[in-house]
Amino acid sequence: MTRWLIIGLAWVLASATVLVGSRYAVNAWVGDPGAVPATALDARSFGDASAPPADRAVAGSTRLTPVKPQVLLDSRKVGALPAGVDVTVPVPETAAGTSAVLVEVSILAAKGPGEVTVGQGTDRTTVLRVPKAGAQTSATVVAHLAPDGDLRASTTGGGDLLIRLVGVFEPADRSDAGRIVAVPPARVVTLVPRTDGKKASVALAEVRQLADAGPISAVILRVTADVGSNGGLVSAGTRAGDLNQTVYWSATSGSDRTRSGLMVIPISNGSVHLRYEAGTEMRADLVGYLTGTGAPESSEGLVVPVPPHTPEPVRTTEQSDAEITLGTTETLANVPVDRIAAALLTVTATGDAEGSVKVGGKPTLTASKGAARSALTLVETPQARVRVQSAVAATVTVTPHALVLTG
Repeated sequence: MTRWLIIGLAWVLASATVLVGSRYAVNAWVGDPGAVPATALDARSFGDASAPPADRAVAGSTRLTPVKPQVLLDSRKVGALPAGVDVTVPVPETAAGTSAVLVEVSILAAKGPGEVTVGQGTDRTTVLRVPKAGAQTSATVVAHLAPDGDLRASTTGGGDLLIRLVGVFEPADRSDAGRIVAVPPARVVTLVPRTDGKKASVALAEVRQLADAGPISAVILRVTADVGSNGGLVSAGTRAGDLNQTVYWSATSGSDRTRSGLMVIPISNGSVHLRYEAGTEMRADLVGYLTGTGAPESSEGLVVPVPPHTPEPVRTTEQSDAEITLGTTETLANVPVDRIAAALLTVTATGDAEGSVKVGGKPTLTASKGAARSALTLVETPQARVRVQSAVAATVTVTPHALVLTG
């Protein structure tokens, strides 16, 4: 009897050491279990990992696999793009069936006002709005690939276009790694360069909201800055000497000084490093993370990229609180509304005056008088609805790009 117990125990221990890998993924184990209550999309709430996979599968579901950021296009090496040009951006080979990727798009030294779009034909998505010549701005974008597997991009105003690959949406019905977990925003960095210097680091094991996360492959940070009259940028990476992602902002004037961006940063050694240039203050909030290899296997937290579409704008009044539906069954990729827990979405607001806009109770952007301002965010959207609170009368559009599944 003792002999069989020893054999059984050895088999269990050996099985526990097996990890399923991905050719893209980088992972880290963060924190000790049991320290923080489960959030709505916490890795511990995914249910029975042994449940049959077919009963909860959603067509089009994917896992978001972070990659080491890779420059796909940097027109500074060949000269600024002329106004109105369309470019084809080659994308490295991806898993079979991949139709969307996560990219960081920046326009630098714009030649004039205009827009930057990704996609082709009628399936174009406006990802950046450029207010004037000389401007610089960035956005993290869910980009749909052309049938040949490449990416199409265009700029109506011209300038230097920089595109980095940061993630791949790989088809999956269930997965351990690559599931998005949204968490309540948690401040992890406040940096005032005049007193703190330009550099900051975050030890993820010390972030309370990650104490029970288990293995993670990336963190999702919302960075916000008081940009000021010089413009500015935030660079991030897993090592101080390799900051391979950057969000750029143009100079501002008057009281309209706050700019923001969303960064999905792969994790390899349990820490994140940031550098802030030119502005007066930078803040970084953890808003989510991606599970890593060895997390519970589930369909919860998988992602369904949404086909490009243009939602109807909503008119808000001063100090309003409106509930907005993300779209129809068709525009939401036929995902049942009871399976939608959160979304990566862009909020665009044109204010009658300058004022703050909150989405899902989270500060998201500052509306500008008479000019469209956009920001990407990760927010809970139960039943495919989200609350938008606006301090000023404004025209607001909420555009979902990827839906995060619940169980």
